[in-house]
Amino acid sequence: MEAAPTLTVGVPVFNGALYLEAAVSSVLAQSFRDFELIISDNASTDATGEIGRALAAADPRVTYRRNVENVGLSGNLNLLVPLARGRLFKWATADDVLRPGYLETCVAAVDADPAVVLAYPRTDFVDGDGVPLDLEDAGWNVSSADVYERLRFAIAADHFVNASLGVIRTDALRRTRLMPPYPGGDFRFMAELAIQGTFVEVPERLYVRRVHGGSTKGNSGNARWLRQHLSGTRPGARAPLWRLSMDRAGIVARAPIPAGKKVRLFVLLARTSAYQWRRLARELPDLLRSDGRR
Repeated sequence: MEAAPTLTVGVPVFNGALYLEAAVSSVLAQSFRDFELIISDNASTDATGEIGRALAAADPRVTYRRNVENVGLSGNLNLLVPLARGRLFKWATADDVLRPGYLETCVAAVDADPAVVLAYPRTDFVDGDGVPLDLEDAGWNVSSADVYERLRFAIAADHFVNASLGVIRTDALRRTRLMPPYPGGDFRFMAELAIQGTFVEVPERLYVRRVHGGSTKGNSGNARWLRQHLSGTRPGARAPLWRLSMDRAGIVARAPIPAGKKVRLFVLLARTSAYQWRRLARELPDLLRSDGRR
């Protein structure tokens, strides 16, 4: 029987023909080579399938699979996790690039400390043509051994979640509910992962995130686009801030921390909701709809 690789890299893609080859090539060129790479095509209608099959034919580490229907980005991300054979896992988007040393550095950071469940590098941002953008990611360098401190950071965070695309311990990943189908759901994922262990940011800028018309960041103000992108042909979840708030409350309630610290986190959640009351009020009619969907 073929030995399992150390790392599984999962690449969800929908109509990603423009950047897919460059994205996958940046993974295949890494100095760390003990990985499998799974391309999950979300029923693309462009040349994504041809490119994916060609990449799989050219490198035995690559597998190409195709969904019968578009299950949305969140569904496609989640489908990749049970397919993983590696003890470590990384999602890799179909339009971003890994600089040399990314995998080697992050795998070493996870393996250096059993308390670490996620390691990721710093990020540079570019536009669709590769031109640098004046954006900065504050990161998720959450190294406290105290679950309460890690969860407090995750609840208060409102910045980029590029760290979710780092190298993760597969067993810790599988103890979360993975990515929910609403905009901002990656904050829920990070809160659940923070309960499992610490996060480490390696100082090198080894990740290049592309912000363009087909990316989530490029459509951050378009609620309809985001909902459809995350849900595909399935009904999309409305009232995302309400859903995130309720999910965070549930995470706090179940967290393995003393009751007094839970109370402090509930107070933090209440303060966060009060600060965001205008958006919550706008979403309330959608939340109260009988089906809660489109």
